Amino acid sequence: MRHTLGLILQLITLALLPSIIIFQLFFGFRLIVMPASLVVGICLFSLGTWLRERG
Repeated sequence: MRHTLGLILQLITLALLPSIIIFQLFFGFRLIVMPASLVVGICLFSLGTWLRERG
């Protein structure tokens, strides 16, 4: 269960970060959105890796 949850979390993170970059280019978010989303993405990906290793 943990392995699957970690894999899904990693896939969601890898799919959302490029889409946030595309939205930034087209719609122009505030400047703080990109670094904040990168930090959140790193945390989510690390959590997914941790779950996959423990599962």
